Amino acid sequence: MRQAEFDINSGQEVTVEEIDLALNKIASRCRFSGSRVRRQHSAVDVEDTLRPLYRRMSSRDAKWLTRMILKSYHPVVLPAKLTMKSFHFLLPHLLLFQDSFDSALKMLASEPLCHYPPNPIPELAKDLCIQALQHLKPRIGIKIGRPEYHKARSIKHCCQMIGRRRMSVERKYDGEYCQIHIDLTKRPNPIQIFSKSGKDSTDDRAGIHAVVKDSLSIGKSECKFSRQCILEGELVVWNDNHGRIADFHKLRKFIARSGTYIGIDNDSPPQPYEHLMIVFFDILLLDDDICLRKPHRERRLLLKNVVKVIDGYADIAEQHIVEFSHPSGRSRLETIFSKAVTERWEGLVLKGCEDPYVSIFPGSENGSGGRWIKLKKDYIPGLGDTVDLTLIGARYDSRDAAALYSSTKIFWTHFYIGCLVNKDAVLQSAAEPRFLVMDVIDCNSMSLKNMQILNQFGQFGACGLDSGHGFRIEFGKDSLSDMNTVFKKPFVVEMLGGGFEKPSGARYFTLRFPRIQKIFLDRSFEEAASYQELQLSAEEARMVPAEDLHHEEEWRRQLQQGQVSSYYIVTKSQTTSSGTSSCPMTASSPSKGPSSEAIATTVIRTQPQHLSGDSIQQWNRVNDERVPADAISIFVDDSMATVSSPESSEPPRKLLRSNDNLSSIQGSSKKRNQESSSNPSKGNSASYGEENGTTFPSNDSNASIELEACITLPLQPRKRRRLTENHASNVAPVVPSSCSNQPRCVKAPLTMIPLYFRQDLDRGDSTNTLIPPNSSNLAGDLQTFLQNVCLNKPYPTKSSNSNTGHLNPALGLLIATISQDSLGRLLLEVSQQVSTALKSNRHKTPRSGKIFILDAKFLALKARLDDPRFLFRMTWESIGREYFYACVSWSLELGVEYADGGASEIGGTPANSDGGQRSCLRELIKSQSAARAPRVSITFDSRELGDLGDLGA
Repeated sequence: MRQAEFDINSGQEVTVEEIDLALNKIASRCRFSGSRVRRQHSAVDVEDTLRPLYRRMSSRDAKWLTRMILKSYHPVVLPAKLTMKSFHFLLPHLLLFQDSFDSALKMLASEPLCHYPPNPIPELAKDLCIQALQHLKPRIGIKIGRPEYHKARSIKHCCQMIGRRRMSVERKYDGEYCQIHIDLTKRPNPIQIFSKSGKDSTDDRAGIHAVVKDSLSIGKSECKFSRQCILEGELVVWNDNHGRIADFHKLRKFIARSGTYIGIDNDSPPQPYEHLMIVFFDILLLDDDICLRKPHRERRLLLKNVVKVIDGYADIAEQHIVEFSHPSGRSRLETIFSKAVTERWEGLVLKGCEDPYVSIFPGSENGSGGRWIKLKKDYIPGLGDTVDLTLIGARYDSRDAAALYSSTKIFWTHFYIGCLVNKDAVLQSAAEPRFLVMDVIDCNSMSLKNMQILNQFGQFGACGLDSGHGFRIEFGKDSLSDMNTVFKKPFVVEMLGGGFEKPSGARYFTLRFPRIQKIFLDRSFEEAASYQELQLSAEEARMVPAEDLHHEEEWRRQLQQGQVSSYYIVTKSQTTSSGTSSCPMTASSPSKGPSSEAIATTVIRTQPQHLSGDSIQQWNRVNDERVPADAISIFVDDSMATVSSPESSEPPRKLLRSNDNLSSIQGSSKKRNQESSSNPSKGNSASYGEENGTTFPSNDSNASIELEACITLPLQPRKRRRLTENHASNVAPVVPSSCSNQPRCVKAPLTMIPLYFRQDLDRGDSTNTLIPPNSSNLAGDLQTFLQNVCLNKPYPTKSSNSNTGHLNPALGLLIATISQDSLGRLLLEVSQQVSTALKSNRHKTPRSGKIFILDAKFLALKARLDDPRFLFRMTWESIGREYFYACVSWSLELGVEYADGGASEIGGTPANSDGGQRSCLRELIKSQSAARAPRVSITFDSRELGDLGDLGA
């Protein structure tokens, strides 16, 4: 073979620069290359360009050049990071910072990086990396690399990676990534947009240019930068009719690929109510301010200052701040994630509030510090969308087979998913099965073990596409027609996906990112999901339910108990094979927002009709000890339910509003309550109303169903979604009939405590359906509000001791639009004025107090000020999880405690001192308290808001 080698003269070897130039010439002929590469286009022939290179290469070198052109070095694996690190330890990090070898090498040659050793010892490398971060300067026109992600496999795993950090939990939007570079020196269009792959997609995304200019106020005096800016965002499609972000596949109609719209043949044309929208989530450069060095909390504040929100066109990513050093951190993350699953978000992204954008050297030992964390439903075992599907055929690809490193022979590398179209006819009349080939999966969608099983068992029933396999096969799109093998006995597999999507050029929905979980060798293709069943599952999974807390609570309960379901919770009655009936729930049209009927559908624990009085009491006690399972309709995978749960023996649960056989129970309930009202000595319940004789609350185990409804039905807060403000008017909490329109002996908190709307919030705002603008306890300005809080009499709470008045706090509620007013500035202003008010009214001020700050969206709740649910702690804790921002509290700490009736003992003072001594003691304590400055603190625990539910006990 040596005689077949070309003679290569010394000095004529092929250089890397020559290969790079040749590949750039070839790439300039492709319409899908970037604009910079296409500008080099010339009349060049591929063979004429590559022939001189191959003639000057040995066979070994030619082999590697061929693999380079094919973008696959298999079976050899060359870790890119390790390879570049062997050249210089900073090179992989610099390429992550800016995706250009030219820029990376120029930075290495600049001061002071040129003095760094190429391969220092690990201890020195860590210090040098930290120093190098301060010298990184982004350049307009060169894409900045994205930080690396960690995938959280569970809530516990996520919390372990977080540690005790303070995290920004942001919504992950299902769109296309954009990195937007603005250079005001370039006219007429200063905008340049890069895609996730680094391609210059400015022309393809011209439809969003006008929105970017308006949201950044380019060309106006309000613009926050004078020369340059780099931002990151997600490009999505907004639906004005539905008031929410449309499905991902809608983007195909608005974004071209190098001037061509791909995969839209079977899509509906763009509608007038659909348009592009940009959701910004980070800022990396602002003139000469290199923002990517700053911590995330500072970048977020800069982003809010630079971007102007335009409803339906430009927005800032939804964000929650979670303090994981606090015990409630994990619980709050579960609540946010449950909301994300219920509202069909793609997932969550967690970023450290103190982390820079690019963390060159992770600060934690496990390597997770400084990296973003992705938390998605399909990452958690049992939470993804699972469907039993059929693998109808396969094909072989030699390059993929070389990358498998399998010890057994591989016959096929790609497997085709087919669904039975005429399932009913096949089962009823043994008709010829008709399969529609809908998707294809490869080695990335299954484990090596499953790949070997499919190849091992598939060879016994494989035949050609035109052979007598007994099926009628159709292809859903042209790209699937390369299937060349059909299985006479198709495989039935359990497939897991991250939701459903409409593939390019198709008329149907399939699983998104499908992966094989199990292979059922004992099942026939008739047991798998048919085409109609798959489309129905996709429709239900994509449907955003009415804004009902019970969906979130169900997901949260599954996360906590580990009893996860592989199907969505849907508001539709289903009948399972076991015969267990589920409660019908009303689903509203997304175009009109959630109806009050859907929101009022609440599952209440009712007593079985056939039990005796003693049995009912025993049944109540058993159910009080058990965690109740909501009667929310879900699909159950019978193949996995091998052992019934202990809760399966519970009596069927019903909806209170749909139960027609409550007359006997309600009658007995009224009778018991009337007895309690007529005889105050029986029980310790407080009278709540005279009309129906209901008691509130009661410790009796036989409490009425109406009373139980009042206690267990939490006030339903509206989801905090900036993009769906028009839904606020449709969210109305429903008060049980036994608890409404009745005189009350206990005042609700919102009628007692001082209230204040921040000055940028209009008192007569139409979205305010909760607090009338003429309420007597509503202050007109902050100073009056603080005076009302500090000078009012403390309120008794359930935890208060009547003998220790200092435990009764003064309370106030401040409602503000935080998006328009910095939370930090607001907290500073309130805390300073509280301190001033306390010092000026020291002897009249309660010794402790709290001012709660809530988001203005709280006012959109449709409820009365005296709504009975405001009397419960669980209601306010539920509200706090959605609308709470912070709590400004104070405490006049004393070395000794005193009350109006006397003082506690002090060392050396007899307890039975006469009145003169006690008077002197009180004066001494007051003088000591006057010398002490009040202690004002700020906390972020939303559970503190539950104190409002303890008032008036």
